[in-house]
Amino acid sequence: MQNWLLAAAVVLAGQNVPPFAGTWTAAHDGQTFARLELRDVNGRLEGRISLGAIHVDSKGVIDRVLAPATSFTAIFDVQMRDGMLAFARKDGDDTDRFELRAAGDDVELKAIVTPQFAEELARDGIAPPAPFRLMRSRP
Repeated sequence: MQNWLLAAAVVLAGQNVPPFAGTWTAAHDGQTFARLELRDVNGRLEGRISLGAIHVDSKGVIDRVLAPATSFTAIFDVQMRDGMLAFARKDGDDTDRFELRAAGDDVELKAIVTPQFAEELARDGIAPPAPFRLMRSRP
């Protein structure tokens, strides 16, 4: 009986963790502007991300790719919280933070914008980028 309870607990716990491992991409008008590669290494997710330059409309929705995603940066501080994957990457002297959530068969990536950066964007008449979908790349 105890083995059955332990097996049931493992199965139920696994259902709360979205399957983030894999390669995810986002494109606009045929240009890939984001690529996220996540792999399971001994039960921990590790990976890298490539982000191109984008332009967003007044609501923060991507309306144009200025430069495609071409170079990768390692991600770090990878943590699962409430069914969401949080991680960071270095961008020069800055640290960019993100949240990744399951969205059906896809995932949704959200850049975490600090209040100070949001104010800076607002002064320039730019909306913070809205979350966007990434689709799993097929081998």
